[in-house]
Amino acid sequence: MDLSSDDTLKNEYVYRLNRTIDYIQHHYAEDLNLSKLADVACFSRYHFHRIFRALMGETVNEFVRRVRLEKAAIKLTLDKYKSITEIAFESGFSSSQNFARCFKAHYGVTPSNVRTELNWETWLQKMKNLEASEMQEHTASESELTQHYRYRRKISIEKVFTRNTEMNVCVMELPSYRVAYVRNRGPYTVESVRSAFGKLMQWANPRGLVNTDARVIGVAWSNPDLTPQKKLLFDACITVPDTVKADNWVNIQTLTGGKFAIHHCEIDTHHQEEEWLRLLYHWLATSDYQPDDRPTFNIYYNDIETHPLKHAILDLCLPIKPLKS
Repeated sequence: MDLSSDDTLKNEYVYRLNRTIDYIQHHYAEDLNLSKLADVACFSRYHFHRIFRALMGETVNEFVRRVRLEKAAIKLTLDKYKSITEIAFESGFSSSQNFARCFKAHYGVTPSNVRTELNWETWLQKMKNLEASEMQEHTASESELTQHYRYRRKISIEKVFTRNTEMNVCVMELPSYRVAYVRNRGPYTVESVRSAFGKLMQWANPRGLVNTDARVIGVAWSNPDLTPQKKLLFDACITVPDTVKADNWVNIQTLTGGKFAIHHCEIDTHHQEEEWLRLLYHWLATSDYQPDDRPTFNIYYNDIETHPLKHAILDLCLPIKPLKS
């Protein structure tokens, strides 16, 4: 890779910030003061604050608070057996009052409202009502859900209800994967994902890392329903041995293993979100599991450019946990 000195310097900054973001994602419930995070990035406090804001479009404190709120929102929808106070402390807030105030300011609704209106069971019931009443008048909340998918997420809700394709799903314990990755910040589009993987392969191919033993993985760290489009984080990853170290072009991280529902499919990459919703609605809703709060990811098995229909052959890997009675 031939890079100018300016490009090399920017890559070094991005490398350090990605390392810091990884630390925040795994330690968001801890005390994350500016000095500690500047040490992780190996910058002075002043330069770290300035560079972070310039490259991320928000201050360090704003980023940490947003990550905590997004983690808390997911817990509110899934962990119905935990109190809001427990979730507040688990998400790094000093008190339930501080949490409620920050949550309302960020999302415009209270934590209680999210727990009541946006939980897993409520979403399933709304989806079932939509499927059963295609020719009937929908309630306001059902219409809002349809509009959300159709216009904001650009997903055909009708295709989600279609059962004309068999779902090949199995439940497995996946190991943790040590990966090199290139991170993209912005909307989850086919083009942005392809660009991130292009940069990753430009680094991995000359090093002999693209082989039959390697796993090519795409990790969605953000939930598009909670995170602004321009702040979504996606990692294009390839598994690497312990001898491979991070450098100015890639970072290294470990993707946590555990129990996953794995849907093996061949799809048009433009319809990937619809396939994810089909997995949730047609398989997960009738299983003995519920979603976990670990990030989802895809394992890719082909180069779509060489596929006659430009389709991707991949595993959709959904983190799950048992339903509680």
